[in-house]
Amino acid sequence: MSSFIHKKLSSDKSVAEIIKEERQKRNLSLSEVSLKTQIALDYLNKLEQGRYHQLPGDIYIKQFVKKLAKYFNFSEKNLLAIYQKEKINQLNIFQSTPLKLSKRPQKNLLSFLTPRLIRLSLVSLIILGLFGYLALEITNIFTPPLLEIESPAAQTITVKPAITIKGKTMPEALILINQQEILTKPDGSFSQDVNLNMGLNLFEISASKKHSKENIITISILRQPATTSDLNMFDRSVSFQ
Repeated sequence: MSSFIHKKLSSDKSVAEIIKEERQKRNLSLSEVSLKTQIALDYLNKLEQGRYHQLPGDIYIKQFVKKLAKYFNFSEKNLLAIYQKEKINQLNIFQSTPLKLSKRPQKNLLSFLTPRLIRLSLVSLIILGLFGYLALEITNIFTPPLLEIESPAAQTITVKPAITIKGKTMPEALILINQQEILTKPDGSFSQDVNLNMGLNLFEISASKKHSKENIITISILRQPATTSDLNMFDRSVSFQ
């Protein structure tokens, strides 16, 4: 009958201490206890060391405690009570201990703005600005200049012997009317009187800069006879400029 009397357990000791002391009293190795209780050797080792957080879970730990209590002839109820008390104490210690979070330096945008990076950025901006300026200048050089003809209209009919061609271009542009250079004002405007022959008169107005293409506008002016004598002369000879 003595085999059914459970051994008295000290409430001052942990489950790990109780199990380890009893195993050592009986001169048993962890492997022998593991074999008899069917508890994995690794789990048994962690249980003796009180490393409950490395075990599968609370349900499994209670099963291990029950098996060990039965094997060592301890009261399951008392050993489980010691484990519960121990678990609560560990939880209280864990909650009362503030977590020390590693203070990592917070990186922001300003931390990347080193003097070297600022210098490289400024140099890059200057280079990009120069390339942009050169591209604009090259475009301006080769782009045909502005040319606007204010009067007369592109197709005009008149009885007058002469007409004034008025227009506007860029100040530095060269203006030619039928390959003859025309003077321009400082603002680029120009005005030139041209004689008209009877019939159709074609005028090619071109504007160009030193290396640019020409901007060409062609206007046609039809001069009709105003009197009978003009009509007779027009019948005899029609010339085109």
